[in-house]
Amino acid sequence: MAKVKNKIPKKGKKTRKAIPWTAADEDRLIANVRNNTENLKKAFKQTSLELQRTPAAISSHWYTSTSIKTNHVLFFKMSGERILINRSRGKGKQSQIPLYKKILALLGLCY
Repeated sequence: MAKVKNKIPKKGKKTRKAIPWTAADEDRLIANVRNNTENLKKAFKQTSLELQRTPAAISSHWYTSTSIKTNHVLFFKMSGERILINRSRGKGKQSQIPLYKKILALLGLCY
């Protein structure tokens, strides 16, 4: 039987705590993504240097929080089957609506 290691930190050893995101941090991330919509990895790297966070932390925050907010549509991809908002790959939203109606809806010309 394998020995299970104790996950409790040793006395005196500090554990790393997540630093909360501020509105200024969000704005910096959005600005970098807006400037690098074709290369999100580059945007995350640039943001990580500016905010003193890891690129993985930036990426995680983008995909779990910032990119799903509807008031931050920076880029999108569309096809006849789905629409991807702030995503370059994935399932996106499935729809039976014709492509031209999707475009009109995004432009606010159709409801």
